[in-house]
Amino acid sequence: MDLIKRLFGYIHIILGLAVAVQFLASEVYDDDSVVQVWDVLNYFMAVGAIAALIFSFLRARSADESDLQEWITANAMLIASSALFLLYFEQWFAWTVFKDAADEIGDFRWLIWTAVDVMFPIVNIIVGTYLLRSVGFRPFDGGADAE
Repeated sequence: MDLIKRLFGYIHIILGLAVAVQFLASEVYDDDSVVQVWDVLNYFMAVGAIAALIFSFLRARSADESDLQEWITANAMLIASSALFLLYFEQWFAWTVFKDAADEIGDFRWLIWTAVDVMFPIVNIIVGTYLLRSVGFRPFDGGADAE
């Protein structure tokens, strides 16, 4: 299980950083390229949203209520992952499955996509950091294993 946690920890951090970079850089280059990059990245984001929800649920389930700080942190991570999951898949299905080719995306949909694109890196980097720390690896402390 430690290998899976370490692997998914790195995947979540890399995916969160990729979405953050794409979100910021999408204003710089042409619209056709932006759409193509998001179309590819959306499939990875779907996996990231599902995995974040699963790992957050497992953490919340195993949280000990006697340690109030851990219990609050685990449940906050679960709530944030659940919100990201619901918003992401509602938007993605609305855009890919139920979209009419002649429809333009509305202002409200753009606002929700912006919220998803901002939430995604935050949630995934937090989940990735948790996963790496749970196996004794400190990703932002020079990469040294915990002692």
